[in-house]
Amino acid sequence: MVHSRIISANFKHKFILGLGFFAIFFTFQGISVLAVPYYQMTLGIDPFLLGLAIKLPLLIFTFMSPFVGQVSDRCKSQFGRRRPFILFFPWLSCLAFGAIWMVPAVWTPQAQLIYFSLFVSAFYFFSIWWTVPMKCLAYEATTDYDERTNVMGFVSYFFKFGSLIYHWLFPISQLAIFGTVAVGIMFVGWGIGIFGIALLAIIPAIFLKENKRVNTPNKPDEIGLFKSIQQILKHKNMRILMGIMCAQIFFGVLSASMDSYVLVYHMFEGDIKLGTTWKGVLSTSYAIFGIIAIALWTYLSSKIGKVATFKIVCWLTCFGGLAKWFIYNPGNEYWLILDAVLCTSMWVSIGVLIASMLADMIDKDELEHAERREGLFVSLKAWAVKCAGSIAVILAGLLLNLIGFDALLAGDQSTQTIILMKSILCIGTILGAAISLLLINQYDLTKEELIQIQSLLKQGKAES
Repeated sequence: MVHSRIISANFKHKFILGLGFFAIFFTFQGISVLAVPYYQMTLGIDPFLLGLAIKLPLLIFTFMSPFVGQVSDRCKSQFGRRRPFILFFPWLSCLAFGAIWMVPAVWTPQAQLIYFSLFVSAFYFFSIWWTVPMKCLAYEATTDYDERTNVMGFVSYFFKFGSLIYHWLFPISQLAIFGTVAVGIMFVGWGIGIFGIALLAIIPAIFLKENKRVNTPNKPDEIGLFKSIQQILKHKNMRILMGIMCAQIFFGVLSASMDSYVLVYHMFEGDIKLGTTWKGVLSTSYAIFGIIAIALWTYLSSKIGKVATFKIVCWLTCFGGLAKWFIYNPGNEYWLILDAVLCTSMWVSIGVLIASMLADMIDKDELEHAERREGLFVSLKAWAVKCAGSIAVILAGLLLNLIGFDALLAGDQSTQTIILMKSILCIGTILGAAISLLLINQYDLTKEELIQIQSLLKQGKAES
């Protein structure tokens, strides 16, 4: 009997794919990291309204991602299922991103907010059409159980490389060479749009060839989008993974939304420049230790399994949430590095361990439904992550108003406001990890079962 060969990815393949993920990083991190210090702290836009303007369009267009995933899955272009989207849409994203930072400083806050909302909406609409196909390339890169974790770990390095620099983008815009912050933000914004998004994004489409798979035998007639989603979500393990992603992203983003404010208004008494500089130090520390964590958890998962490794990450993050209360105090800025050591692993695990488990679920789904649906799986993951993150950012802005935060007070925020900020920072971290730990205990797809599933798939394809 003839068996299909294992599809694998060499270093060159993973590196080129990583460049595309570098572009994805700036696509979904570039707006918030510049908008909060510029539109909110500098121009004085209400934090709740700004949070709505950033995340509500993303939340709306994220509901399109399953449709985009299915369109990509069933694309019959001679150039492949993914490459046509990746070649075209990043350029539209680039134009919209650059325009966001050209808002006239003399406009009223209301006019600036409307301008911001329009171009952010356009940016997210265009971005959905290429980020989903790009992520599919990673899920299709290999069929090997352990190498899937390696691929997800490798592309996650590029997310961490982005984390090394992205919180320095606003301080760069404040350099004297630009004259004013308004001019600086335009140069930085267009630089990200052209070099960080458009040019990097198209590299995988130019230099990578999509893996050609043998069609699953007895493939049924194509079914509708909602029926496909229903089939996928019937898997208990898929619901568990979705729950973990929603819990961790929601509580993690809610917590992380507070650290900038605690840094600026508590640790540095309202000094925006100093506070954002140390936010850069914090993010750089997260990135550096994140790179180490990727290697550590990837190696450990090959020894004790993905589930056992993820449980360790959850316990470590719970401890990190407790430690935040003592770390985020005036005079403790160098202890921020410890926060990165303890809490960076949870973010890494979502991109490496959980993503690898999701790739395993694609094989199980193919065995049951005779259709490979990477695009739909990727889009459902994107839906969970973006919805949870968007709701968290919007809620964070609302909470800032409810707890009495006022940017005009600078370093004179009330004691109650500071305590509540720190409470959200700590409790959010602990809750996300604790819920994830409870859920992962119910996950039961093992390596042995997956190997058997892949064997059945290969046998069926060889006989077709």
